[in-house]
Amino acid sequence: MTRAAGRAALATGCLGAAIACAACAETPAHAPPGPDGERFAAAPPAPPAGGPPPSAAFVGGPDFAAAFAAVSPSVVGVVAGRREGDRLVAERTGSGFVWDASGHVVTNDHLVGESKAVAVRLEDGRALAARVKGRDASTDLAVLHVMAAGLNPAPRGNADGLLPGTWVAAIGNPMGMDHSITVGVVSATGRHGLPGARSRYLNFIQTDVNLNPGNSGGPLVDGRGVVVGLNTAVLDRTQGIAFATPIDLVETVVRDILENGRFIRGFAGIVVKPVRLPDATAAGLGRATGARVEKIVPDGPGDAAGVLPGDIILKFGSKKVDEAASLPWLIAQTRPGTSVELRVARGEQRLVLVLTVAQAQ
Repeated sequence: MTRAAGRAALATGCLGAAIACAACAETPAHAPPGPDGERFAAAPPAPPAGGPPPSAAFVGGPDFAAAFAAVSPSVVGVVAGRREGDRLVAERTGSGFVWDASGHVVTNDHLVGESKAVAVRLEDGRALAARVKGRDASTDLAVLHVMAAGLNPAPRGNADGLLPGTWVAAIGNPMGMDHSITVGVVSATGRHGLPGARSRYLNFIQTDVNLNPGNSGGPLVDGRGVVVGLNTAVLDRTQGIAFATPIDLVETVVRDILENGRFIRGFAGIVVKPVRLPDATAAGLGRATGARVEKIVPDGPGDAAGVLPGDIILKFGSKKVDEAASLPWLIAQTRPGTSVELRVARGEQRLVLVLTVAQAQ
């Protein structure tokens, strides 16, 4: 990346050289959000009444025309920038989707950033000023609020059933081409450790869906027409490698922001790393699984629970810890003050320790 390109990536709040936001399209200074009277294209007719609910299993392959009809009315364009007089000077543009009928819209935090002014453009062409309800940089999510009637909340599912090869589609506003759909498949789930990624809790859905500047913050939908993720990033200098935040993670963060104005993260005071095969063999595990404790924060929750460096955490409450990268999110989404049983391998011993999660600062 050239020095100028690096400055441009920083200016737009992108995820870094190796990960590009998917994308907050940088808008030339003084470019208004759109000409007066500009409207989004109308969505195709909704599926006939009496058809299967969005959560019903589809037979014979996905119908993305129906999926588009179900979700498209909920997709919005997002413009972030600053006010000059009575107009908004756009600095970044992207996508989002309506969360509830109360006027909440979800998008990427890197798109909103520290912008002085934010607006959304609905499918019916209305351009509305938006207030930032809350942001969480650690998960790259932001919640906006608009005052409007007749909003269409996006039908939401969950990401648990996604498998490599599952058909999915992205709906958004790439390069300002409002309400565009691109289709692909899930390439992998649970992607961690992406270079330059902004989110602290790296648990992305990888797809080969074609994303372009302006898709950032828009929904990833499955063939049933329900949202399963939020499109977040593309791997720089590649084709067909894109990432979305699972909707389950989005639900957790948005719920906290709506209730508390911010995401309240749990803290355990434990630093972990992957389990190597020699570690697993020495503990009698048979395979490399769990999270190996590298360091304990003195006087932190892990220290108080009796966790020691070298311990291998196998379960956090009822959840199996298959790999080290999954543990930080399990801790972060736990309400502070909650006591959780840890199942630990210490050498060939098997221990149950009780950890009381604290609040992250």
